[in-house]
Amino acid sequence: MRTRSWLAGTAAVALLATACGGGGDDTASADGGAEGGAENASGDAGPQTLSVWIMEPGNDEVERIVRDSAEQFEAENEGVTVELEFVPWASAHDQFVTAVGGGQVPDVAEMGTTWTAEFAQLGLAPVEADADADYVASLVEAGTVEGTSYGYPWYAGARALIYRADVFEEHGLEVPETWDELLDVAETIEAETDLAPIHVAGNYNHMLLPMVWQAGGEIATQEGEAWNATLDSQEGREAFGFYADLWERGWTPEGAVSWNSADVRTAFANEESAMMVGGGWDLGALLADNPELEGRVGTALLPEGPGGSRDTFAGGSHLVVFEEAENPDLAVQFVEFMLQDEQVSAFAEAVGFLPGTESGVAASSAATDPLYEPFTTQLVEHSRSYPASPNWGTVEGDAVFVNAMQQVMTGDLTVDEAVEQANQQLDDTLNR
Repeated sequence: MRTRSWLAGTAAVALLATACGGGGDDTASADGGAEGGAENASGDAGPQTLSVWIMEPGNDEVERIVRDSAEQFEAENEGVTVELEFVPWASAHDQFVTAVGGGQVPDVAEMGTTWTAEFAQLGLAPVEADADADYVASLVEAGTVEGTSYGYPWYAGARALIYRADVFEEHGLEVPETWDELLDVAETIEAETDLAPIHVAGNYNHMLLPMVWQAGGEIATQEGEAWNATLDSQEGREAFGFYADLWERGWTPEGAVSWNSADVRTAFANEESAMMVGGGWDLGALLADNPELEGRVGTALLPEGPGGSRDTFAGGSHLVVFEEAENPDLAVQFVEFMLQDEQVSAFAEAVGFLPGTESGVAASSAATDPLYEPFTTQLVEHSRSYPASPNWGTVEGDAVFVNAMQQVMTGDLTVDEAVEQANQQLDDTLNR
């Protein structure tokens, strides 16, 4: 049953792959929503309409959960109508830009965590402080600009190591705790099996960039309003070099220059590799499509890099309130309702992610499932966010890191040249 709850989000996650985000809480808000009602929130007892944009999940069950939550909010707040609009991820960024430019913003919206800093600059209302909230730190960081938070963590996920437990057991292998151990285990798998030890991909930022943190480095740091790209540090070069080393060992097919994370998952599901880096949603998807792997797969925290870190990227969604919302108080009340443990847990598990609060994560079914527990620990204790710059979306849109690593994989650039190129582009873009 636990697996099924994660599997329900498989289709949704495919659409979430290019964005990011979080979860929430809590009892004080719930009381306000259930008992205070719309009259207390706005001072207006008359009919009110709340416009809410949620990213299109591509999954009927997830949409049903959102609609049920909206109906429950309406039932608890007489005179309130929630107008839900499901927005495709592919067009969501442009739709937000158009809405802001035309002054026709929704009251509440779901927003990928890597977009929040950009739209904070364009007109998001600051998060109203909640002393009782225990949001996952990396999700707060993703929505914080110059010390002010603009995104309520809704749900998120973090990648961990997924491996073939049956292969490890057959060959007496221990799960790698460090990069060096990963290479040792991989060499044994290469020598004793027909499997590739692990695959890398040319278009897999969320496997590549966390290696900078694992090496002890940073992607970029902020001083005042200026950003300093720091990929060209020793640690950044070490991270890109390790990724290139995994490629140059010949374990990954040449066509993987254009692969993304879904291709890595497909290869693992087809029993072509023994290890992969992926999220709980990847695990749910590959077990759903390949039931013969049930009981033959294990999970663990990502191996520690030379910097002593296992950190990975925390990706998911914030809920945000726009400054120009027609019903700002009611909007905040709705957000707080959606962040109650009951609401956020149902939604997060349906999309294959985790709630954005530590208490929500601890209460999730994943926390007590040995196969999924590493993803909860990875998120709460070993996750980071990318630089919370309004220009980060442009960095991703320009494929700065993808272009650099693909040129390494094709032999057009050395690791040092690729790092220098990516670092300069990152610095220029973040400081536009």
